[in-house]
Amino acid sequence: MSLVRPSPSPSPSEIERYWTSHTVRTKEFESAEESAEFLEWRFGQYPLFRELTGLWGDHRGEVVLDYGCGPGNDVVGFLLHSGAAKVIGMDVSPTSIRLAGERVALHRIEPERVELVRVPEGASRLPLGDGAIDHVNCQGVLQHVTDPEHVLRELRRVLRDSGRAVVMVYNRDSVWFHLHVGYVRMVRDRVTPGASIEDVFRASTDGPDCPISRAYRPEEFLELCRSYGFDPAYAGGYFHRKELDWLRKHRAAALGSAELPEEHKAFLRALNEDDAGLPLYRGKHCGIGGVYHLRPA
Repeated sequence: MSLVRPSPSPSPSEIERYWTSHTVRTKEFESAEESAEFLEWRFGQYPLFRELTGLWGDHRGEVVLDYGCGPGNDVVGFLLHSGAAKVIGMDVSPTSIRLAGERVALHRIEPERVELVRVPEGASRLPLGDGAIDHVNCQGVLQHVTDPEHVLRELRRVLRDSGRAVVMVYNRDSVWFHLHVGYVRMVRDRVTPGASIEDVFRASTDGPDCPISRAYRPEEFLELCRSYGFDPAYAGGYFHRKELDWLRKHRAAALGSAELPEEHKAFLRALNEDDAGLPLYRGKHCGIGGVYHLRPA
């Protein structure tokens, strides 16, 4: 029995075309052991990723939706480690759905525990009933979609009133945004002179031609979630390891630059450290991966 549910296939949008040809981490694994080891390696590349997201948690007996599942990292993680009764992976990219299916097959997961669904970008409705999902995982997706408001509305519709969601979107209050983009790319390296910082940021994350890549201030994303029926809490931003290297190498030069706008200098001056030496901004870790825990309001 196929794990993949067929779906309507209209002409792909620019976003669908991009993510079909730029699937994140397209490594194809030769064994279940190699697949499982990669999951642990990924946590090592992103300090606080596991801690802030709570992946994969205890979901015994629950139905989990991994919205924007990519090549199946978290689908496999939930299936192996959370006790979920069923995991549904959804993505706009047929490449991602294929890779996720191959990945699941390596682990010999029972077919009834997993379903992979390609959902066209901009689909008016997710192919799920109201309140069908106990837990939503959405990692690094909403900053790339045309209409994040509509997606949030649909995620709330399919989530049970007793359910929970964990969402990551790119964090504007981050070392990546203020130091790497604001200083390294725009001042030191003079990438695309005259471009807005939003455009330079967009080209800095998932490839220079990525159609949409937004960075949200926490208060902005919290308000957006409230508008669509959630009671949200901001957990902080996990780091890409490069952010910590950039901070050590470039913070002093950035603060001494006459060209760096005050917004970025004020961010850098406000940083302090936790007991492990990881940077904090306004009491929260300030990496690129802004994590939000949502429950229905």
